[in-house]
Amino acid sequence: MDEHQTIENKRIRLQGLIDMFEHQADGFLLQHQPMNDVQIPSLGDYSQYDHIDDMEDSGVTDTTPDVSDTSGGHNAEDIPVLLPSTLGREWCTSHGAMSLLMKEAKLRCAQANESIHAIRLALGFKSALFRTLVRNARTQQTKTRAWTVIQNVDTTVHHHARNYSMAREAYLRTQETPEDSSELPELTRTDLRVNTAILGAAEVGQRNQQLPWIWSFGISDTQDGAWMDSCELPCLIENVLMIDILYSQSSALASCQGTVRKMAGRT
Repeated sequence: MDEHQTIENKRIRLQGLIDMFEHQADGFLLQHQPMNDVQIPSLGDYSQYDHIDDMEDSGVTDTTPDVSDTSGGHNAEDIPVLLPSTLGREWCTSHGAMSLLMKEAKLRCAQANESIHAIRLALGFKSALFRTLVRNARTQQTKTRAWTVIQNVDTTVHHHARNYSMAREAYLRTQETPEDSSELPELTRTDLRVNTAILGAAEVGQRNQQLPWIWSFGISDTQDGAWMDSCELPCLIENVLMIDILYSQSSALASCQGTVRKMAGRT
């Protein structure tokens, strides 16, 4: 089975899940009433997050297959899901669904926070790859291999950047003043770029460089300290990676421990 067919099968399954969800949501939100007066916002493709870093000299070409729908219809991944934020604050106010709207707003905030955390981990990993693989690559083969790994990380960054943007847009639609986006700032391409020039701890002239807002997102003023200095970015990246590795190892150990306990209980 080729990659196009695999994606098409996943779309069919996703469409089935969407239809099932909307049937259930219809009873909670619409009360099985028509929604002809509601303008459902369309989903963006967020292509601005593609190819964050210049890869012209990497020797790697984009091998992502073109899976766009040429039949004139809509792909399942582009269909807006029936949620309070999709219907809008005005509709929820007039139809007594404000409690559901506020609950979704909290969930969207949590989703945005998780996405930024995942982006920081991916960018930290990408920085380490630049430092260990890309800079040390001497042959065309090793360069191609290194940039392929970078491209895979970029795909992860794009995924979480898209999730953040979708969560942010949905959250803003739940607010009384959607123009106020200070709580969830807009994510731009420049926020996702890794400045490899500051990966070396011995580099000078970095103190006046300001990190993108994603590195201080969720950090209160009382927590703001010297660790946020741009010249200490390598330490920040290493700490983030170490915490993530320790967390992953502890989760894996906990899972193994649970399996062993179950097996021991049967004997």
